[in-house]
Amino acid sequence: MIEYCEGGELFDYVEIGGFSEIVARTYFHQLLEGLDYLHKNGVAHRDLKPENLLFDKDMNLKIADFGFSASIDGRDGSGKMKTVLGTEGYMAPEIILR
Repeated sequence: MIEYCEGGELFDYVEIGGFSEIVARTYFHQLLEGLDYLHKNGVAHRDLKPENLLFDKDMNLKIADFGFSASIDGRDGSGKMKTVLGTEGYMAPEIILR
């Protein structure tokens, strides 16, 4: 099922000043719950960024764009992913420098 997230992207809210600390904590908690769910179900997102965090009509945070997602175990079962994927501006320097 595809859900329409009429609340827009987190990026848009950050760009105009963000949220109060208590609201930001609420969304961070929702993000952690979503990531915990994905990881417990064997999925690594691999492209988390504000543009891929959306809000539904009730302003609940949703994780979107699973185009780069993969098994959390990796292709060989080692738990290591060897391909460099994601948006460069959000990557850790050590990943970019290899």
